[in-house]
Amino acid sequence: MIERNLGNAERLIRLFLGIAFAYWTLSQPHLRVTEWFVGLVALMLILNGVFSRCYLWYVLDLDTRPKCEV
Repeated sequence: MIERNLGNAERLIRLFLGIAFAYWTLSQPHLRVTEWFVGLVALMLILNGVFSRCYLWYVLDLDTRPKCEV
């Protein structure tokens, strides 16, 4: 398991965007490729927001937490 690498502001933004994308996806009458892709992105954003970990940031060696949390 990787260490936490998302700050609180970024967590909240990702969580809000994930919920908004999930709502949009679920409100569509038919789920086509675009809706499935947006739904997958929504799931990843929600998981990033909940667990405060981003694997892309880990690969790029980025950390948006304040220095006092490290």
